[in-house]
Amino acid sequence: MKQKFFLVLLTVVLFVSVGTGLAQENDPTLTLRLNRNFGYGGIGKIQGRFTLEASGPENLSRVEFFIDEKLMGIVEQPPFEYRFHTDDYSPGMHVFSVIGHTSNGLVLQSNQISKVLLSPEDTWAETQQIVVPLLAVVGVLTLVGLGAPLLFKRKKIFQIGKYGPAGGAVCPGCGLPYPRHVLSPNMLVGKLEHCPHCRKWSIVPRSSAANLEEAESRYQLEEPQIPLTSPPEEELKRMLEESRFED
Repeated sequence: MKQKFFLVLLTVVLFVSVGTGLAQENDPTLTLRLNRNFGYGGIGKIQGRFTLEASGPENLSRVEFFIDEKLMGIVEQPPFEYRFHTDDYSPGMHVFSVIGHTSNGLVLQSNQISKVLLSPEDTWAETQQIVVPLLAVVGVLTLVGLGAPLLFKRKKIFQIGKYGPAGGAVCPGCGLPYPRHVLSPNMLVGKLEHCPHCRKWSIVPRSSAANLEEAESRYQLEEPQIPLTSPPEEELKRMLEESRFED
């Protein structure tokens, strides 16, 4: 009983495998892809140099490339690719497709790819619509970053040991510490900051705790001391008294 069941199961598996193989052989597919070599590739819009690539069964022997059902070129050996420039065709909507021929006489039809071909002028206009707002945003952020250290500067330069979320920096000019601002422009290697001590702009990375402690020691030594002067009235009287003895 078990042997008969095993034979029946084996027959079913072989039948399904052979049937699947025959179906794939009798119904091969041809796939078309569009690859950009150099140029503009927006959503549904292209301009520049591109390549049409066809892939299909192993016995694919010839591929015909079409644009709007007009023959672009024929490739008779792999890789089945056809390169073209969009400027060779009129601007507007176009449909790309390919027809493949196998060595055993089958004719295969590929999928279709629809794209709008742009002229160089249209491409420049499309690029401006993207780049100009982006540059405007970057410019605003840069101005905000540059102005933030000046707008939010406190009367007291800083409190030793308190530098904020962006950390502290040591000025490469005067060697004194100060806090970096969160909104300051990030220049990859550091933030563009305005030193509150020497008033110079520089790109400064986040300093380590050891470097900040060393800079804090220099700041405490170089911090100007408030002179012990007399009140303004007494100082004025003193100057008048001294002026009596002048010729």
